[in-house]
Amino acid sequence: LTEQDRNTDQKRPPEAKGRDFKMNRHSGFTLIELMIVIAIISIIAAIAVPQLYSSINSSREASAISSMRVVSTASEQYQLSQGSYPPDLGSLSTVAPELIDEQLASGSKSGYTFFLASVASTWTCTATPDSVTQSRHFFIDESGVIRQEFGQPAGPGSTPVN
Repeated sequence: LTEQDRNTDQKRPPEAKGRDFKMNRHSGFTLIELMIVIAIISIIAAIAVPQLYSSINSSREASAISSMRVVSTASEQYQLSQGSYPPDLGSLSTVAPELIDEQLASGSKSGYTFFLASVASTWTCTATPDSVTQSRHFFIDESGVIRQEFGQPAGPGSTPVN
């Protein structure tokens, strides 16, 4: 060590002697650095959150369409075994529990409310979204064609689902 380094070391506290760093230097982040990080995280969140809601909505709609297909198949199987269509979802699950799960039989599944009704030789089932974030309503009848409407209940004249 040079003479100047020895003099500097003598002025330092005992725990800092022999180290090469500035006495007034503080470690950590500045306010501006933290603000930049928060701004970046906010931008990423602003982009990701709408996509998340869109993905959730799409998965609920896909589940509702799948449930409508299950109701169609189960109703036809019920008609073959019982000679008539089921009056409601509860009856469908009571007579043939293997055809429909308990959650769908209760009338509510994946953010949709299902309603099954039969009259003579026909039946209809509707799926209505439970919240306003979902806009498609679904309809199916004995024809097996699932139909959709945006923002209002679907019926026999609605657009078929692809």
